[in-house]
Amino acid sequence: MTSSGKSVYVVFNPTAGSAAESDKVREAISKSFVAPQWDCEVYETTGKKDEDIPALCRAAIKKGAKLVVSAGGDGTLVSVANGVVHSDVSLGILPLGTGNDLARILGIPLKLEDALKVLSGENDSIEIDGLKVGDKYYFSNVSVGITPNMMKDTDSKQKKRFGRLAYIWTMFKQSRIFQMRHYKLVIDDQPQNVNAVEIMISNSTLLESPLQLFGTVDTLQDEKLEIYWVKARAWRDYLQLAWELIRRPGKSASKMTHVEAKKTIRIEAIKHSQLVQADGEAIGNTPVEVKIEPQALRVIMPKPTPETEKPLLEKLTLQQHAG
Repeated sequence: MTSSGKSVYVVFNPTAGSAAESDKVREAISKSFVAPQWDCEVYETTGKKDEDIPALCRAAIKKGAKLVVSAGGDGTLVSVANGVVHSDVSLGILPLGTGNDLARILGIPLKLEDALKVLSGENDSIEIDGLKVGDKYYFSNVSVGITPNMMKDTDSKQKKRFGRLAYIWTMFKQSRIFQMRHYKLVIDDQPQNVNAVEIMISNSTLLESPLQLFGTVDTLQDEKLEIYWVKARAWRDYLQLAWELIRRPGKSASKMTHVEAKKTIRIEAIKHSQLVQADGEAIGNTPVEVKIEPQALRVIMPKPTPETEKPLLEKLTLQQHAG
């Protein structure tokens, strides 16, 4: 990297879409980060076992990169972010995957050109907390139960074609994933046993409103872990749960329990070890311990506008009138 412009290092996963889409991403990046304002280097992931993306990002920062960008899905984002954590460099996100939960919370546009405008134009940045599992950081959620099994059993081609709907179809076809399991939870050193089909540890408060299903920006930096466990045994239970959350967003629901932790959460399956996912990737089996890591990562997000700063109740009222 030279010193002619602001140095940006982009990690691009070309398998996040089709070949034609990859060419479109390459072209859009080259048009957005142009000299002399920018000094841009793009690294395309290979998927090889010995590929160390966090190390590549740390090396780029050492060479002078002031912005490191993840262009791919949630797996790419986690790898890139682990090379940026606890540095004075900001992470930029080009959400090209299926989930893109963190991008949604931050208000980052899912359309490529609009997301690039956020990175190359005026923007804000915030420091968000991390979920630390072993030596690795995650930024959205860690879970056992329905979600990891649903992700494992969903074909990658179906995900590319149908997006999130592919997960729902898998869930609909395989009723076995609704099986209730027995777990031991240790929340801030306090143990308790629970029965659940799903336990999720989240970096943000979920389901606060119909407009903020994935959480709010402020809860990404509140130095707390949110834990939810669900007891829905069948589709009708999920429909009941969904109806309760729509009618009374942010309130307690009969099939779901929500508590908070300020330090750590440990999940242990009492009888049979269970699959664990973190930010959309399988990371092993229970037991798993998650630690909150305050202000772990600085992330670029859009500048607030008068519309995004409106109170939630006002937004809901405007939507109802518009409908």
